[in-house]
Amino acid sequence: MRDKLIDLWKSSALIQGTLALMFGATICYLAIAGREMPGILLALIGTIFGYYFGTKTKQSG
Repeated sequence: MRDKLIDLWKSSALIQGTLALMFGATICYLAIAGREMPGILLALIGTIFGYYFGTKTKQSG
């Protein structure tokens, strides 16, 4: 288990997934709470999700 986590950390998959979940949860919280979403946050989440899923598509194909 520890070796797998280290491999994920080295390939930055763990970091990418954590950032995607963290910013996704933030967007969901702001939407549920009825608060305004800053444009920079929306741009950032789009970039993170695009990079995260883009690398997943590239690796599988």
